[in-house]
Amino acid sequence: MANCGPNTQINLQRNTEVFMSTIDLNGGGVSTNMTPQNTWRLEVLAGYAFNQSATNQDITTLESGNTPDRSTQRFNTSVNPVEWSFSTYIRPTGMTATDGSDSITGNAKPVADWFLWQSMLSNARPATGGVESSAWESGGKFHLKHRGISDNADIDAAANANVTAHSSNFPQMEEYNMYFKVDNVVYQVGQAATNEAAIDAAIDSIATTNWSGFGTNLYELTGGSRDEAISVFGGTLNDGSSASANSAIDVGGAAAQHYHPFGTANVAGSSATADFIKNRLSSIDVVSAASGAAKSYTFPVTGLNWSYNNNASYLTPEELAALNSPIGQFTGSRTVTGNFTAYLRAGGNQSAEFLRDIVNNTATQTAGASANLQIGGTTAPYMAINMPSVQFDFPSHSIDDVVGITVDFLAQETDPTCGDEFTFYVGSTN
Repeated sequence: MANCGPNTQINLQRNTEVFMSTIDLNGGGVSTNMTPQNTWRLEVLAGYAFNQSATNQDITTLESGNTPDRSTQRFNTSVNPVEWSFSTYIRPTGMTATDGSDSITGNAKPVADWFLWQSMLSNARPATGGVESSAWESGGKFHLKHRGISDNADIDAAANANVTAHSSNFPQMEEYNMYFKVDNVVYQVGQAATNEAAIDAAIDSIATTNWSGFGTNLYELTGGSRDEAISVFGGTLNDGSSASANSAIDVGGAAAQHYHPFGTANVAGSSATADFIKNRLSSIDVVSAASGAAKSYTFPVTGLNWSYNNNASYLTPEELAALNSPIGQFTGSRTVTGNFTAYLRAGGNQSAEFLRDIVNNTATQTAGASANLQIGGTTAPYMAINMPSVQFDFPSHSIDDVVGITVDFLAQETDPTCGDEFTFYVGSTN
């Protein structure tokens, strides 16, 4: 057969697969250590990115005379942290029990990307020593507030030992490994950490989380480490032979050389497809004492966004005559923010009254205000975000064919160091 061109292969975004694992293949880990309890696939949307840049310094010379030295030299002084981002749909799984009735391990895993949420919000790793370890509670709940801390005994007690204790006040984010399989080129983000998640609940779309984070190094896996990755993720091995993707929803056997798929789960012994959440059904419940007495407002929204940010920063040495690399990261002050838009509606406890009460409030903080974002409504599937203490900015009018309002907000702790800005509640049809 005639060869129509050079023996090269282009790589398509369409064929990209993304995985998260506690196993470090570039550091000597092997595929047989990858199991559905410590390695997970993420079904990402178009527009993902990962890159690592360098900081450089230009040194110039300029002197007098007829033949001056006018040169410029550039030096790479340091390698910046890897930056990565992608989007996933919010997909409730139905694995909300902690007594073993839903999951063989007894862990609650109510959303397909439960491990990514936990790695960002908690100091408890989603897998320790190859064993799954979930901080999600029975009923599809995730308390940002500390669990297992004696001075926070008001947290719902777990029915058994299958809910790991955790804290949201941590100095460093948990690190793991992110793998981007771009057709048959495999990249690994080493010591990856999830810094930010932003939920987009635009009413004409499916509920989506936009994830972003960092890592210390970006590697292309080659040789033996590449074959180790392909043996699990599937593709063409170095010798040209093919390897099938090895996924498994049965975490009980901890099958070696397997990963957990994203859109399906073993719920009560049966394979279940995770739900999608329709944003068109979303609404918001607000309780505020801005008018002088506690009042409840409930109204549909035309747009809804919510975000969490660890505000992490990296430390990099500044040694001369060396290409410096990041040596570690630290979290900053976490911020939980969002905004919603709604039509300007007159009537009791509607958006116009909410606007009027906020604007007329002379307090420096909207004390006693709370909000419950109901993404997907109140009937499963949904994801609700309950924030017990919220500071609302002054709403602004949005002048269009139908007049609306836009409101920004910041979720706060009810008391210093409590770490209780919000609680997740997830419902599924499974």
